[in-house]
Amino acid sequence: MYPTKKSLWLIALGGVGPLLVPLLGVPYLLGWILPFIGVAVMVSDRILGTRLNLKVRRNVANVLSVGTGNRVEVVVKNLGGFTVAIDVVDEAPLEGEVDRENLLMTLQRGEASKSVYYFTPHRRGRYTFLGVKVQAKSRLGFWFVQQLHDMRQDVQVYPDIEAINQFELLAQKNSLSELGYLSTRMKGDGHEFERMRDYRSGDEPRKVDWKTTARLGRLIVREMGQDRNQNVFFMIDMGRLMQQTTDGLSHFDYALNTAIILSHIAQKKGDNIGAILFSDKVKKYIPLRKGPTAVDALIMAAYDMEPESVATNYSNAFKHVMANVNKRSLLLLMTHMGKGEEQRLVRTYASYLGRQHLPLCLFFKEPSLERAVEHVPQTAREAFEVAAAADLMLDRMESLSRLRHARVLALDALPGQYSATAINHYLDIKARNLL
Repeated sequence: MYPTKKSLWLIALGGVGPLLVPLLGVPYLLGWILPFIGVAVMVSDRILGTRLNLKVRRNVANVLSVGTGNRVEVVVKNLGGFTVAIDVVDEAPLEGEVDRENLLMTLQRGEASKSVYYFTPHRRGRYTFLGVKVQAKSRLGFWFVQQLHDMRQDVQVYPDIEAINQFELLAQKNSLSELGYLSTRMKGDGHEFERMRDYRSGDEPRKVDWKTTARLGRLIVREMGQDRNQNVFFMIDMGRLMQQTTDGLSHFDYALNTAIILSHIAQKKGDNIGAILFSDKVKKYIPLRKGPTAVDALIMAAYDMEPESVATNYSNAFKHVMANVNKRSLLLLMTHMGKGEEQRLVRTYASYLGRQHLPLCLFFKEPSLERAVEHVPQTAREAFEVAAAADLMLDRMESLSRLRHARVLALDALPGQYSATAINHYLDIKARNLL
């Protein structure tokens, strides 16, 4: 507790009284009335006006998503006898960011108010929310009162499971294009009959079942679904190149988030899901399985995994897949494009696995390289840098071309477009019945 500016002005005003005694001949006792009144008011406000009676509650989920804003509510109820204006600061974990540090509220007697902010963790793992600090002025405004409410709470930060909820919401609104997904693929143009339904505006005439239409007397559409019980197996690199960050997230997290939302989509289409996480050796292996438990298994396996400062050993990863994944699968390798021997290994193993499986290599584009190529040079030095970036870009395109020539699906994408690229190509593979 400490005095406000209002208190300082009152003290200054009270000090004028004693000065009037020698200057104007004011009676001694009368000159000291002002400081006496000021002290009495401040003491009274200190005793009676600083008794804050607040009930504070924090509402935050026990499981949060990395790299996304997680909703946190702070609810304060005024149980005291006077209106109070408060400044609330929640002690969120230092390993993340908050969009609002100070939450301001004005509460009448008996009133409760809720304030919301969003916490964005940058890494997966265990985090701790500490106390909630409340600061308010006393009833007459002469004192600042501070309270610390001990509300320690541990939370777990998982990969971006919130993206699944966002995907489902947009899918219901038929607005997947907002995330870069080709939502038209979601309706299914496959080869398996799914159901009959009434014709809706926008349906293709070729889908009308004329025999059923004639029998029922109204337009009936034959809806085809995607082939089910296929396999999607993720190969997620955890080597040193995946430690690179873009917009606060490591590229490993981008790959992991992509795998989680794609596995959610795949299991809803009836596909089996499996994965390995590897760096210099295989770190985690999740066998192929079906249903929502497959998504949960991937989330739990990767909960505390981080990319390591070691070179990626592709041989170990591919050999592990050869030994353990016997059913034909879409093998989605998520990694950075290496150089020389690493490229040759990926091309050799992926081409070999293509005899039984459908390999898809999805590489991360280098944002700095993309920016350098698009830069308009102003000096000779900048022209040299742009030319060097163009050479690297050409090498990259040639590497992708060699993979495709070896009958391996090969793509690259910027981190922010990584999920949309993977999902759109998965849906395209399903629609074209390539599995």
